[in-house]
Amino acid sequence: MWSFSTFKDKRYWILLIPAIIFLVLFSVFASDFILERPYITLILIIIFIALFWSIYHMWRYFGDRKKNNADDSGDL
Repeated sequence: MWSFSTFKDKRYWILLIPAIIFLVLFSVFASDFILERPYITLILIIIFIALFWSIYHMWRYFGDRKKNNADDSGDL
């Protein structure tokens, strides 16, 4: 579920800055063939958003899992 805790997460901001830079560079240097066809642009935007959020959630999952494993091993 969506919450404001995402905006407090350092991983989100680390991924967001390169994502914005990539989108700006893509829009500047993309050929007219891609930009003139709205369905290709829409598909690329959907792929980019899905890739961004999947990387974010995988990074968060594995980071939290590693943190929990480190905490559990310290209790012995």
